[in-house]
Amino acid sequence: MSRQGRRRRQGLWDDVRVHALSPEEQVRPAAFLRAGTVDAATLLVLRVVRRAVWPIIIVGAALAWINGEFTPQTFERLASPAEYLELFLSPLVVLALGWGLRILVNLAGLVLAAPLAQGAWVDGAAATSRGRRLVDLGYLSAGYRSVRWSYAVRREAVRRCGLFGRQMAWLELVGRIALPLAIVFFLWILTRDVTAS
Repeated sequence: MSRQGRRRRQGLWDDVRVHALSPEEQVRPAAFLRAGTVDAATLLVLRVVRRAVWPIIIVGAALAWINGEFTPQTFERLASPAEYLELFLSPLVVLALGWGLRILVNLAGLVLAAPLAQGAWVDGAAATSRGRRLVDLGYLSAGYRSVRWSYAVRREAVRRCGLFGRQMAWLELVGRIALPLAIVFFLWILTRDVTAS
């Protein structure tokens, strides 16, 4: 890389440092949690469930693979709602549970971020029609939800919740460890199946 390229990149970072955000514009993790411990505890529980989702999905896929549920014939025979229900009550139930939890956690995170997002508008800056305000609230709530997933906000939530917060942080760590183990389990199932055939 040439010196000019390095200078250009350093110049971009210098520009960011020179135009630092004012204290009102900086992100403060406490601003993304409602007062008290209930919102912080709810966020920590959602984070634990969120961490568990992908290991559940991967283990569910492995179990479905072991039981032969991932074949074209399985999906071709589906013609009625009863057959769909029967399929979901098969070993695919773990996979369906994982996807259902993923959807529920994302929706719950969005709903819990909405009150914070609703109070974020400066007077006179909100949209004028009710429909546009609702759409804007959805966009802003999604942004708040994303910030609430950050480790800075997690740290503040753990601090507020004391012992319960530390326990939830530990459970979240277990979920982080479970993901690579679930991937290894799934790959082991696939290689075992390939070498057996």
